[in-house]
Amino acid sequence: MRFRQHQGAAQTRTLQLMLWFGVLVVALTLAINLLLALLYKALVPVSIGFPNLFFETNTAVVLLFVVGGAIVETQRLRAGGGERVAHWLGAVEVTDPDDALERRLLNVVDEMAIASAQPVPRVFVMRREDAINAFVAGWGADDIALTVTRGALERLNRAELQGLVAHEFGHIKEDDLPLSMRMLALVWGLSLIHGYGQSLMRPNHEGQVNPLTWLVGLVLTAAGWMGWLAGRILQAAISRQREFLADASAIQFTRTRDGLGNVLRKIWHDQKLLAGRMQHPAAEMVAAMLMHEPGQTHLLACHPRLSERIRRVCGTVLPPLPARLLREDVSEPRRPRLASLPEGALAADAAVAWSGSVSPGPSGGTQHDLIQAHSEGWQARAHADRESRARLQRLQGPTEQRLLLLALMMDAGNASERRWWEVRCQALTHGARILEDVQSLLPQHRMPEFERVTAQLASAPIEARRQVVQDARQLLRADGRISPRDRLWWLTLRHRLNGQPGGAPLILPVTHHHADIATLPDADRSHVAALSAYLARFIPMPERADGVHPASQVWYDQVMQRCGEDTTASLMPTPPDADGLVHALSAVQELSWVLRAILVKAWVEEAFNHSPQGLLSDDSADALRMCACLLDTPLPPMLEAHYRATR
Repeated sequence: MRFRQHQGAAQTRTLQLMLWFGVLVVALTLAINLLLALLYKALVPVSIGFPNLFFETNTAVVLLFVVGGAIVETQRLRAGGGERVAHWLGAVEVTDPDDALERRLLNVVDEMAIASAQPVPRVFVMRREDAINAFVAGWGADDIALTVTRGALERLNRAELQGLVAHEFGHIKEDDLPLSMRMLALVWGLSLIHGYGQSLMRPNHEGQVNPLTWLVGLVLTAAGWMGWLAGRILQAAISRQREFLADASAIQFTRTRDGLGNVLRKIWHDQKLLAGRMQHPAAEMVAAMLMHEPGQTHLLACHPRLSERIRRVCGTVLPPLPARLLREDVSEPRRPRLASLPEGALAADAAVAWSGSVSPGPSGGTQHDLIQAHSEGWQARAHADRESRARLQRLQGPTEQRLLLLALMMDAGNASERRWWEVRCQALTHGARILEDVQSLLPQHRMPEFERVTAQLASAPIEARRQVVQDARQLLRADGRISPRDRLWWLTLRHRLNGQPGGAPLILPVTHHHADIATLPDADRSHVAALSAYLARFIPMPERADGVHPASQVWYDQVMQRCGEDTTASLMPTPPDADGLVHALSAVQELSWVLRAILVKAWVEEAFNHSPQGLLSDDSADALRMCACLLDTPLPPMLEAHYRATR
């Protein structure tokens, strides 16, 4: 690979694309002026000329949204730097680890810092990610964080790990990080034109629409959407060119193409399997920063095709390479980090760093057998899940659907509920098969299946729906008590059956005059506090070392701080009983849809922030999803990704 030629070509192409982005802003301004001028002439055909400052005002509004919005978004992205992004994905910083693989990573990072003449970044590891991936984030030398998955450490030999890290140093050397941040901010600014146009098309608080305002909004919406789409395509094209440039830089730093080439081949093979995908829900939000963006091949993809990258690196398209777990006898020396050495010591340490490379050992053995067995077991479970869902979706009879719904709500470990259910399905010959299929579902598929069945039953006659609700109550009370989990399931069932077509909603939300949950009146805040206290029991997190507060207190405090409450000297209230829960839920349902969506987003974000390794448990995700349903709000993207990860 002639990396210097590729570097020059990629830099030239990036400059051209940035110039085209400027042309796009000018074209968007001209298009909006032209469309508004045509609209003015159509509405006032007898007019001569245009009002004073007509075009100047239109231009100023467009630039205000695009440029002003980009500035605001840039400032938001600057907060926290690379460390914040790493922690967001559940990564842990490594400084002086006992683990030999992590020590090898630190040594490789120091070596690539010397080879590239770049500052040494802070190093983080995503210890719960089996995929091969990495990213680097930050704005400058002071806040750069390089993050690598545990799968990359365990399934790449030393030469391949050097290629992976060298690719990320290529982004640092070519100043790609601030470029990516600024491009993201510009695209977001372009989207504001579309959003402003949609706001003009909405009816006012009296339900009326001004025809002239609606037409102006239509123009801005259409032009803004086309501008955003073109900007997004350019952003993806620029990102793809920067990936080629980073690949070329990696060859320059390592002086070999085999390391990076084999990494790309292993990623290509790995992403054909379930293990090749990142598990953390926030991974999709930083897809443009990753070593490779899994599953994206369309025009808006931020990464080139792996086959094309392999062709450029290796000179030909080599086949995918299995990414097995490597059993290596790693014996990395514990060297001082370059960042902690005085400037005069860097040259001496550089020689030591390069001389300490360890050749990879043989692959295979017991660890590989274990990981292979685990992979085969997971594939078998996923296959059983797909077959079970296919059979359950073919159930169309009212009795079948009612029993399926009850089986989804049933606690599999509760013997009393199971006996009650078996008595109810005695008249159905394949009742046992329904329960077996439900228990074969992956945990992430129970709630989507529950919502599918309730959506079908919502159009049934009212007597049939009432019978389903009564049966569910009897099922959940089969053991003589109603748990917090049971009560949440039953409220969600009643809400979905009554709130869909064929039944009136339980509560009709009204418009609220507050714009943020931080400005809620005390009465509304108390209802939010009661509902949050009830939900806190479903958010597991590591216990605090001092043992002063229960673990759920931390999550509750963060949520209520967003609601404008001083939680420094207050304790979480006692979770409400059945009547208190219904009362609090009714009050929160009366908030505007904007406030309810903000509240659900706060619950979800704080749940991710305070869950082990930033990953929700299935029970926590189900409870948050049911609360979103009860408040008639869409799922936040991070929560939705929890259920999309295994489909």
